[in-house]
Amino acid sequence: MDFHTIIHTILTNWKKILSVTILSTIILFLIFLFVYPVTYTSSVTILPPERKKDFGLGSLLGVSVNDLSGISSGMMTIASSEMYIQILKSRTLSEFVVDKLNLQEKFDVESKGKAISKLQKMISFDLNKEGIVTLSVDVTSDFLPLISSNKDSLKVLAKQIVQSFIDGLNYFNNSKLSTKSKNTRIYLEHQIAETKIQLDSLESELVKFQQKYKTISLSDQMKSSLEAAAKLKSEITRIEIEMSLLKNDVTEENKYYNTLQKQLEELKKQYNKFDTDRIDYLLSFKNAPELGQQLSSLFREVRIQNEIYVMLQQLYYKEKIQEKRDIPSVDILDEPILPESQSSPRLFFSSFIGGIFIFIGLCAFYLYNDAKFRKTKSSI
Repeated sequence: MDFHTIIHTILTNWKKILSVTILSTIILFLIFLFVYPVTYTSSVTILPPERKKDFGLGSLLGVSVNDLSGISSGMMTIASSEMYIQILKSRTLSEFVVDKLNLQEKFDVESKGKAISKLQKMISFDLNKEGIVTLSVDVTSDFLPLISSNKDSLKVLAKQIVQSFIDGLNYFNNSKLSTKSKNTRIYLEHQIAETKIQLDSLESELVKFQQKYKTISLSDQMKSSLEAAAKLKSEITRIEIEMSLLKNDVTEENKYYNTLQKQLEELKKQYNKFDTDRIDYLLSFKNAPELGQQLSSLFREVRIQNEIYVMLQQLYYKEKIQEKRDIPSVDILDEPILPESQSSPRLFFSSFIGGIFIFIGLCAFYLYNDAKFRKTKSSI
């Protein structure tokens, strides 16, 4: 069938095609208007999480927040935009919204699980390259919406669900993430208590030793060795604390964790040299006179425990400050509002598109009949 034949067939039947198309489009419009479920959409735009300056353990350990991957209070940053989406998608947050708005009753479902499943199908997310997250909630009526549903209540429900998700996200930040800060503080309290006991015991032992042997001080060379040993031990303790905090949140294959492990092994090797005769430029404790060796050992342990105790005290008070700081709430760019109009169906657009498909279908129908007629005629 050539182009001329196609045009001729359509023009021959244009009245039938046009009348049926118009009538069908009107019927389609009425179906969309009175029968088809309507959907109202409310949205909220969330700014990307701000990386706050580190005031806690991370700054005192001499490492950046990024290196510690947001672990513990001092190293804690609000999760990334992608993490926001995963939190919002979680069953925990959906359950929070279902309980807050009593959606099991509003959705008229048998169990909370079904209400959660229905809610999760209603939400959608968009993440742009700037890290801005858009959360949208679609609330859909039943069929015959003018009879079965109240449009105003659907609009209000859409906004309430979006706001409840934001409230839930804020709750997660304030309760779940702040727990890391609290756990770090408790951990440091135990470390301080243990170090204090060791320090008091060593100081008492040192005083008794000095009184017994009438010894007062060490040589300058021995003091230099003690100073170096104390600094190394303090650094070893710092890394051990950091690794202890990281261990529960990362795997042993973590790149940063492995780096700390290697640093710790190297520092321990250097520290152990003080108990051998292979030290290059400082006096080895093994080579000190026997009485001086005992005194230097006591001095060293007291100095090390004192430095560790001071460092832990600094960390502890910084963590207390960090714990009491308000965790930033979720930053909102566009607050959720009541939808002014339905998002689906788009009456005129959907009816127009439907009319186009009906027109194309009718044209194809008449072309097929014409081709069939011509073929039958030619065979006779």
